[in-house]
Amino acid sequence: MRIQKYLRMCGITSRRKAEELVINGKVSVNGNTIHDFVSVNETDDVRVEGKSVKIREKVYYIFNKPAGYLTTKNDPQGRKTIFDILKIEPDIFPVGRLDADTEGLLILTNDGDMAQKLLHPRFEVPRNYELIVESKVEDEELKKLEEGITLPYGYKARMKAKILRYDGSKTYLRVSISEGRKREIRRTFKFIGHPVIYLKRVSFGPFNIGDLPRGSFRKLTEKELRELREYVNRK
Repeated sequence: MRIQKYLRMCGITSRRKAEELVINGKVSVNGNTIHDFVSVNETDDVRVEGKSVKIREKVYYIFNKPAGYLTTKNDPQGRKTIFDILKIEPDIFPVGRLDADTEGLLILTNDGDMAQKLLHPRFEVPRNYELIVESKVEDEELKKLEEGITLPYGYKARMKAKILRYDGSKTYLRVSISEGRKREIRRTFKFIGHPVIYLKRVSFGPFNIGDLPRGSFRKLTEKELRELREYVNRK
């Protein structure tokens, strides 16, 4: 396999970051520093900045992220991150992100290929959210959301939304998107005049948050792993 894929499967970095490591001469194979994307196998001695790296056993977790935590391993400003809660394998990374104010389902793994399939727009993996917004959302606005609304920075946001109920001046909705752009739901609803008060991801692909307590995590079961593999290989 290509070196950048091998490094990703070791769980230490993304494919893009792996390419940067190679280009910058940080990777050696069998004692030789490389600058090209050579092919390697599991018997080769691969090192990053002198440290030996091996493909790790693949693991998968579901986590119910609380609000107030960043989806990152380290924050230069010293803010709380999900890894202040998650005391698990050091090479685990989240599949996508939830902003600090958003709670709900995150998938965490060291399987870069699986993560790429879950995130790539081509696979159209749905993410479902429950949210509360200010003021009453009209049915006509839902139609515009499904057709697509061009936001000020040029991206055309599309999402399916269903009104669950009204509560005074607030609207409760369920929204489905298939590509997780940064703060897409918050930006879109603010743009149409309904700032988001509360946002929670309740499902991602074949997985639902269910009754997993806020701040808790668990490994996927063997049955869930089979379902996940079938799901990402369906296209």
